[in-house]
Amino acid sequence: MTPDLYRVRSFGDGFVAVMPRPRAGDWLEDEIAGLRRLGVSAMASLLEPDEARELGLESEVTIARQQGLSFRQFPIPDRSTPVKLPAYARFIGELAEDVLAGAGLAIHCRAGIGRSGLTAAATLVALGENPDQVFEQISAARGVQVPDTDAQRRWFEACWRHFADLRQ
Repeated sequence: MTPDLYRVRSFGDGFVAVMPRPRAGDWLEDEIAGLRRLGVSAMASLLEPDEARELGLESEVTIARQQGLSFRQFPIPDRSTPVKLPAYARFIGELAEDVLAGAGLAIHCRAGIGRSGLTAAATLVALGENPDQVFEQISAARGVQVPDTDAQRRWFEACWRHFADLRQ
């Protein structure tokens, strides 16, 4: 079974993609192997620890790393925004560096819309994309409107300069 992966934009050999959470349980190893076949070499999860457990993804980081993927986490409450902007900006900077180094980056939350859309948008801005166009790019790739909430959009509009500053 091929995982659901929505490529947003390529940067040299790297790319930014969003996805819903991987299939869990017995499917998780196959799901991550499928992501590797699609060119993913780095994953970023925005799930909170309790949410990951509820979804059966408590072994996701271990399995991803066993299969050679880098794995980063930045828990954000569902349908919400990052609370600690400086830490989130560092996380975004790391994701952008991964992509510039040639990583195929898959960003996921629960549905791959709200938190993933927000994080992909911030990463795209850090990579030099126009902040006024990133949600359109992600929505076109994902096939649904992102982000999930008006609060997420307002947060991004208030904070995008922090991610643009990462380019300097």
